[in-house]
Amino acid sequence: MTNKPSDSAGETIAANQHRTNGATLLVVDDDPMVRKIVARGLARLDPAEVIEVADGAAAQAVLLEKHVDVVVTDVLMPQMSGLELMKWAQQHCPGPLWIVLSGLETFDAAVDALQLGAFDYLAKPPEVQRVRVAVRNALDQIELVRERKRLYDALEQRNAQLAEKVDQLEKACGMLEEQAGIIQADLDRAEIIQRALLPQEPPAIDGWCMQTLYRSGSSVGGDFYDVIVLNRDYLGLVIADASGHGVAAAMLSVLFKLRLSFFDRDANLLMPNQVLENLNRRLIATVSAPGTFITAAYVMVNRHTGELRMASAGHTPCIRSTPGGEVQLLERTGPALGLDADASYTERACQLEAGDRLLMYTDGVLGAGETFSCDDLAGTLCSGVDRADVPGNLYRAATRDAAGERDDITVILVERGQGASRFDDTPAREERQAVQAPSTHPELRQAVRDNHAFISIAGAATWTCGQAFLETASELLAHCDQLTIDLGECSYLDSTCLGTLHEIVMSQPDAVSLQRLPDNIRESFEELSMDEVLKHANPAAVPLPDNMVPLRPVNSDPAGQGARILSAHETLASLSPQNREVFQGVVNSLRADLERKE
Repeated sequence: MTNKPSDSAGETIAANQHRTNGATLLVVDDDPMVRKIVARGLARLDPAEVIEVADGAAAQAVLLEKHVDVVVTDVLMPQMSGLELMKWAQQHCPGPLWIVLSGLETFDAAVDALQLGAFDYLAKPPEVQRVRVAVRNALDQIELVRERKRLYDALEQRNAQLAEKVDQLEKACGMLEEQAGIIQADLDRAEIIQRALLPQEPPAIDGWCMQTLYRSGSSVGGDFYDVIVLNRDYLGLVIADASGHGVAAAMLSVLFKLRLSFFDRDANLLMPNQVLENLNRRLIATVSAPGTFITAAYVMVNRHTGELRMASAGHTPCIRSTPGGEVQLLERTGPALGLDADASYTERACQLEAGDRLLMYTDGVLGAGETFSCDDLAGTLCSGVDRADVPGNLYRAATRDAAGERDDITVILVERGQGASRFDDTPAREERQAVQAPSTHPELRQAVRDNHAFISIAGAATWTCGQAFLETASELLAHCDQLTIDLGECSYLDSTCLGTLHEIVMSQPDAVSLQRLPDNIRESFEELSMDEVLKHANPAAVPLPDNMVPLRPVNSDPAGQGARILSAHETLASLSPQNREVFQGVVNSLRADLERKE
């Protein structure tokens, strides 16, 4: 028999009530007094609904009509016993967990109920506190089972995708160069999605300014940071570094963001140590593998008083400096996340006065072999270097002697004082483009001939082209009867461009046509269920005009770019259940980030 609480167990119920929000509970007992006592006790857990019935027949009707999470039932009841009700439910509605109430005279029946799969057994007369703890534990079990199923389903899907990719690689041994280009394109798309999870622009806070720098060591990385205006009084600063490199670290950093929460279910602001403790538990419940962990630091600053509270999970020390040269290291206050489910985190506090600076960074700033020490960082902060130059100087110093693959580098610098703020998350892909062959650079051109408009796309078109592509096509369609989109020289369209293309075609389906589709583009259409777009592909190409000119540049702010990426992925997600499964997580993250910044 499980879940027998200690005398102090009830004290933790209030702190865990948020877990029961949305749950439906059913109490079945022919004794109206017991039924009322149990139902009122469960109402303190703040579920969505507590339903009371007096016998098994009424319980059957409820179970057939509604989704019920937990059933608390007596054993001896008229018409139908609790044991008979459980046996019936196994055939007709096996979803709920069952908690059995039984007196000593029905102990054998209670044992039978546990053998049938009951979650817990409680003696009658029931103690309300024990019933609440048992129900709360049952709901926690339901959530764990759901999360495990989701992870298993995701793992099976990833394994199937991996097997498919392996099969493709085995069949394409003679096309290694082309396959390498496809893989790099996937990584570039993942980089775009990962960048969308970072803050797009600094918040305007009177009396404070900040500079950030983010560089992944490859297309994707394991670093993450965020700057959040928590409320009218507090600013939150988060920095994290996932173990490992590349795709695995990037996935772990994305999981970090999805599990990160600064408020409880009642919208109460959590302290830094609480944020890390909650996050540690969620990460361990989600993924547990050798060598999988994240170091992180969370700082909460009072915007009016300068009071700073910090908790650090095995992360590099934060550094506070004053205009007079005083330096304070804010060391870690607990182990890295994902190592110990019972880990606890203390807090450190200090005061940021006018002119004081706070530096947060990942260990990539220390350079290869950690030859760049914390003392060097402190010296940089106190050397009189202009605040805006500090992140760039640290980045150049850390990468000056780097050879081959380097670590991800992230810097957050906050100063109490007036000044301009800037977030710099230029992707490694854009820095690499300086040395890439010009043929990979996208080129979009347009022209009009006899009331017939044309747009041609050459090279690899990514999200940076999306807004200009949409606005140009909309303007041409407003003035011309026909629009032909020529893809003969296009080597690649990322998901943002694919979703944007679908929006353009379906905006005026009678006026838009495609021509000269390369095989890989056509395969992308088929893979993403873009059947309506394929219907507009002309087998016979129309010659392009001689006066094709580049598309007019579009000045889109980060929020506008984020909205374009979101709209394109919403479009793709709507085309098929498979697309929805692939893109819905990205859509949810992008939408949440945009809503937070409004």
